[in-house]
Amino acid sequence: MIAMLVRVLRAGPADPRYSAKGIGPRALAITPVASLAIPLAWLRHRRGRYPVWMDDLYLSVFALDLAGNVFDLYDSYEHFDLVPHAHGTGAATVLSAWALGAPMLSGIGVATVIHVALEVQEYASDVVFGYRNVRGTWDVIGDLSAGLVGTAAYAVPYVLLVRGRGREPAPIV
Repeated sequence: MIAMLVRVLRAGPADPRYSAKGIGPRALAITPVASLAIPLAWLRHRRGRYPVWMDDLYLSVFALDLAGNVFDLYDSYEHFDLVPHAHGTGAATVLSAWALGAPMLSGIGVATVIHVALEVQEYASDVVFGYRNVRGTWDVIGDLSAGLVGTAAYAVPYVLLVRGRGREPAPIV
């Protein structure tokens, strides 16, 4: 992730892969700060062993978004954004339920609210700042639908294979 962040910063906002996407604030502030959320929460509560798999799952959301921009996948493949929307919402579902020690239905609710807020932010930034993150109503509907698919694809196996078998790490909150 660090190598990709450096690549984004070196290329600058004029690079066609990043122009009109608001990538600068994400690369400089959001991703580095957000990537510390699980380590800091674990240090604060120190319940059980460090949750490496959960941290990896969390970081993979940011790494996939960065890779999509660095390797120009968003612009090269019209529907590539469905992959990060499915993965991000699915990962957020599992991470929310785990971190809060909550039922999976609560994790689904938290992840869905976060995903809808992200879509609203993307749409609003396109309107207000002239970005090009959303390609119309059909894109928003597709992204939200992909998120629902991701939620089911991650929640069901997690409940059956991890939580149901008593393999879940201790929650961090």
